[in-house]
Amino acid sequence: MFDTIIRDVQIIKNDSWLHVDLGVSDGSFAEIATSISGSSRKEVDGKGAFCLAGGVDLHVHFNDPGRTHWEGFKTGSAAAAAAGISFLAEMPLNSIPSTTSVDALQTKLAAIDNKSYVDFGLWGGVVPGNNADLEPLAKAGVIGFKAFMAPSGNDDFDKSSRSTLREAMLRIAPTGLRLALHAEDPIVLERASNRLKRKVSAFDWEASRPVEAEISATKVAIELSLETGCPITIVHVSSVEVLTTIQNAKRQGVDIICETCPHYLLLSRADADCIGADAKCAPPLRSKARRRALEQAVIDNLIDTIGSDHSPSPPSMKLDQSFFDAWGGIAGIQHGYPLLLSRYGMNALSRIQMIQKLCCQSPAEVMSLKSKGSLDLTKDADFTLIQPLESTSEIEADALLTRHQRSAYLGSKINIEVVSTWLRGRAVTMNGQLLEEAPFGKFMPRSDK
Repeated sequence: MFDTIIRDVQIIKNDSWLHVDLGVSDGSFAEIATSISGSSRKEVDGKGAFCLAGGVDLHVHFNDPGRTHWEGFKTGSAAAAAAGISFLAEMPLNSIPSTTSVDALQTKLAAIDNKSYVDFGLWGGVVPGNNADLEPLAKAGVIGFKAFMAPSGNDDFDKSSRSTLREAMLRIAPTGLRLALHAEDPIVLERASNRLKRKVSAFDWEASRPVEAEISATKVAIELSLETGCPITIVHVSSVEVLTTIQNAKRQGVDIICETCPHYLLLSRADADCIGADAKCAPPLRSKARRRALEQAVIDNLIDTIGSDHSPSPPSMKLDQSFFDAWGGIAGIQHGYPLLLSRYGMNALSRIQMIQKLCCQSPAEVMSLKSKGSLDLTKDADFTLIQPLESTSEIEADALLTRHQRSAYLGSKINIEVVSTWLRGRAVTMNGQLLEEAPFGKFMPRSDK
């Protein structure tokens, strides 16, 4: 007997949509077939909805504990579930304390306890002076490590110099974990900022953080990876020019992957100038031409993963500041992934497969999340059901489940509905709303993946 059978959903099989039933037992897919004849404790009518694997977002900032007035795990994970995401990895900074020691990791886990609506992993941090903490953090189950090559904007999480990174990478390499890098060269940033005659608009902000800063820092990271053997990830790549450097490194045998974010594919600096500080991020949104080129790079399979880089803040840190002084982070976890699916339409099968690979399968594979990322037997029954809308709708603030009802995507048009999201065979959200059941997401330490 199955725990649950979901009748009549459409999955991608042999490059086409196929109507199937899903049989779930003990939180895993037990059978996927055109018709399941077994009995079950519960049966659900899928009504022909498109069924996609639960999303895997490796780049979120929930700030729990210490800055839950920015965003906490309960609200952030609720928004993730509403987006169709079933696993996320939270970055080590913006919480108090930052996750740069085992003690800080345990403090974070205690704060998160029974708050997450989705399964999760945690990144450890690399900062000056915490080399001795890296191996213990790896043994404690962090999913990987994160460092900033430019100032993070957070005094609790200092940037890492070349020498700090070298020593850290020598210690991380034997663990087999990745070092994720915010790759912007602070020297290039300082020079660009000093050349500016004004610092007012989104265009000025973009000019103060040129693509050259990303390229320069990425080259340093590659050199250090070659020297130390440490696998690296360049996060939130904003422009196709950075990818040329990364592709050259891959050909040299460097274990390097690159991530971009939905906002670099959906928005431009002109959009940021209209939206205001809710669309401020670092690296910044680029020109329309660069946005189109980056989208083509995704189509050409030059990007490894897509992560939201959800980085919220209280409204006062956005509204009461100039564009330059406002907090640099985009709150977009609830709609970035659905908007990418909407952009191509569920009938554009090859493009939907592409987004599924970058938002589900590849993130799970690079982090050895063996139970996540695809609709396969014995894997966790993590999935989302999606229906096309008869007409486009507009994203409104009152639909947001995040702590603050602010997002760079407010007003954006969307032509799909995330009908429901399921975690290990149990529904978490329905029609954009949480079900009343208590959060049952669990921490997945690296050793358990």
